[in-house]
This record gives sequence, C-alpha cells and structure tokens, in this order.
Amino acid sequence: MQIPYTIILAPNPSMMSGPGTNTIVLGNGVEGASVIDPAVDDTTYLDTLVEEGAQRGGIRRILITHGHPDHIGGALALKKRLGVSIYAFSREGVPMADEEIADGTTFPAGDDTLRAIHTPGHRFDHLCFLLEGQGTLFAGDIVAGVGTVVINPPEGDMQVYLDTLTRLREMEIAEIVPSHGPTITDPKAKLDEYIAHRMQREQQV
Repeated sequence: MQIPYTIILAPNPSMMSGPGTNTIVLGNGVEGASVIDPAVDDTTYLDTLVEEGAQRGGIRRILITHGHPDHIGGALALKKRLGVSIYAFSREGVPMADEEIADGTTFPAGDDTLRAIHTPGHRFDHLCFLLEGQGTLFAGDIVAGVGTVVINPPEGDMQVYLDTLTRLREMEIAEIVPSHGPTITDPKAKLDEYIAHRMQREQQV
C-alpha cells in the first residue's frame, strides 16, 4: 500500500528555513499527484520531485502555501518542465499563479481529499492544506517543527495569526507537517504552546 504522502527536503537550509523547506508530494491514481511548495530551482531536487510524482500517476498540479521565496523558488521551473498549473490563494501574493483558490477548495489525493484552508497571519495569502481522511495538516509556516514562526508587520498580523491558530486548534487534526522541521504528532499541544507563547509576548509589548 502506497503511503499517502512523501516529504522531500529542499536543498535550501538557512537561518530562516532551518534544515530546508519540506516539499510534499501526495496523491495517486487517475487524478495524479500534487506538489506542495517546490522551493528551489535545483535540477537534482526537481528530478526527485518528478520521479516521486511519476510513482503517483504523474504530477498534475503545483500548490503554494504562500509567496515567500523559500516556498516558490522552484515552482516556475517545475511548471515549465511539466506543463501543469500553479495554484495559490492570490496572484497578489504569488504573481506566477495560474489559478487562485479559496478557503475550502478541494483537490483529489488518491482515496482521500486535500482541502485548502486560508490561514492568514504569517502572511495574508497563507494557505494550509488538510488531508481530510488522514487528518494530516500541511501547515506551511503557520507552525514550525524547529525554531519559531516570524510575524513581521505589515505583512504579518499577530491578532490575525492568533485567530488562525485558534481556528486550527478547534479542527480535527491528527498530525502537522510543517514546512520547516519534523512532523508534529501532538497537534493540539503544539497549537496550545504557540497560542500561549504569542499571547504572553503580546502582553509584554
């Protein structure tokens, strides 16, 4: 039985991205595969994405969590190579996007369904993607497996970010796959930690 998704680490380690960006390849069958956040234009890395996608029926779409460079750096190269569309919340945030997607938009993911969730705060155009049957949240930069999440105004908004964390806390999530760092297996505890920490920081300001 094929695993629902594969994490491929992009070769872009830095102070901001930690060990690098976790790129996700998921789905299979007649509807093919999706790639979330192809992060860098690196031939070996893109070859790996394409090869993994081929095992899943071929890559049919590119999904972007938000428009920061460490999440979109390989998107155009992958699009040109495969002739597929790039999906993002807003062309204002991701000018290269072919299609804008709204909160609640769904995509096929093998026997499961992948749902886009608009999660602003880190950035206005931020999306998470929830693999509904499995309860896996591909969280972009909403939470991190290592380090912390930067909220820099005016691009970021702390109150909006707290609202997003609270919304996610109320959802049925079994695990969180962040863009940076290891998978989080106790989502509610991690979200509670983030909410408490950010509220404490706000009270100190």
